[in-house]
Amino acid sequence: MRSVEGEPALVLRRTEYGESDLVVGLYGRSLGKITALARGARKSRKRFGAGLGLFTISEVSLQTRPKANMWTLLTAQPTQSYGELAYDVAGMAHGSYGTELVRELCADEHSDPALFDLLVNLYKSLADVGPKVGRLRVFELRLLAELGLAPVLTRCASCDTKLGDTGMHWVPDKGGVVCERCAAVELTTGVRSISAEAIDYLITAQALVQLPSGDALDGLPAAVEARQAMLSLLYWHVGKPLKSVEFIAKLRNKE
Repeated sequence: MRSVEGEPALVLRRTEYGESDLVVGLYGRSLGKITALARGARKSRKRFGAGLGLFTISEVSLQTRPKANMWTLLTAQPTQSYGELAYDVAGMAHGSYGTELVRELCADEHSDPALFDLLVNLYKSLADVGPKVGRLRVFELRLLAELGLAPVLTRCASCDTKLGDTGMHWVPDKGGVVCERCAAVELTTGVRSISAEAIDYLITAQALVQLPSGDALDGLPAAVEARQAMLSLLYWHVGKPLKSVEFIAKLRNKE
């Protein structure tokens, strides 16, 4: 039997199971993404309390047996909560988007403390200064870089030639920008033209090591085009629509 004590973890998903249990998707700082059964979690406040809340960092204790398909969650004690995001619709939407991307893109039990910290920093920045559209682009690009999926932005992703200022195309299944010659022979329906301004926007966002607290990337003419390019790339990697993207789109339509 393998036991883990005091592991910092974030909740990625909660699903009711039976009369009182929860099946919980967690992202542990050293364990990576795991699934755990929390027996009696819907009744036991002593062992779990607020430790299984969304946007909450908890120290968890777990056990698993050889060949078991999920962990058993023994306790979850909150150490830091950004639960106030639940009271801000836009903040909750952006936080849920980051959570969903981690849940859908990360492999099981692949340790990546930097990715854990990235998601925590997203929650913190949302709580401190509110949602910023440009911050999501930086988050997406940092996440993809951590997973070895960073988009190619400065050279043709197909033939590796240096790109010019015109004739560039965005091809998700090639992982970024391709030149006009290569785009002409691509048989995918995901090919779309992309401006130099949008590429420069993504290059700027990709170069940022920390999530921006301000809105320097917001409101720029290329922001919408860059957003569309990133969403098409993420859709290709995930393989299905993201529920949080649909929710954010509904909020934008109401503005």
